[in-house]
Amino acid sequence: MTEEKKTTSLRVRAAKGWLSCWLYVISGITGLILGLTFSHWNEWDLQTRIYALSAVLLPLHVLEEWHFPGGFHTMYNLMKGTDPEKADRYPMNQLSDMWTNFIGVVFSCIVLLVGVRPLFLLMELFICVAEIYGHTTGGIFLYRRYHDRGKKTIYSPGSATMLAGYLPLAIAIIVSFFLEQAPQGWEILLAIPCSLGLGWLSLPFAEKLCRDEESPYRFTWGDGYLARFEAAAGHKQEEKLHV
Repeated sequence: MTEEKKTTSLRVRAAKGWLSCWLYVISGITGLILGLTFSHWNEWDLQTRIYALSAVLLPLHVLEEWHFPGGFHTMYNLMKGTDPEKADRYPMNQLSDMWTNFIGVVFSCIVLLVGVRPLFLLMELFICVAEIYGHTTGGIFLYRRYHDRGKKTIYSPGSATMLAGYLPLAIAIIVSFFLEQAPQGWEILLAIPCSLGLGWLSLPFAEKLCRDEESPYRFTWGDGYLARFEAAAGHKQEEKLHV
């Protein structure tokens, strides 16, 4: 084995090792944040409590997208127009989506350490709106794709934590601007490029770095929530062949 192949092999093994535990790591971090939030509930202001709870929500959202029931990666990749045979790894794979979410946790920790300002809450509000839009459009996409295979709702993997988490958080952030501190003009102007920059770093940039049609970081546990509809498609295809 050449030195280049050895290096690649070690890098892939290290990355897979991290992918096997990163959800536990961010769950532990956000569990600590949740504990601090409750223990300092009466000391922290409303906006700090809201921001801390938004950080706690992230691993729950990822768990719904990845495992309970899972299948977000399949939906995302199909929406990108990829071949269904490659929907487990292209363009999104485990590594790219890990970076997307891990960057969010790290940024939240930094904000809580330096102090929550309306600027950061405004950026979080943009994230909430993006989650609401993304899962709603994703749900509509899935309904159109699978309605003839038994799908009756516009649920998409991640919609439950979006409705129970990101939607109420968006409302709470807006209310906090009236009850406590509203963003100043410069914060509004700064929040837009900062949100776009953070969004670019955690989505298109991370995806571009990790994009590989033969990625070793594929989602190996199937289509999750979408499996039942894909199975229905397979049965219908078999029926057509027998006719």
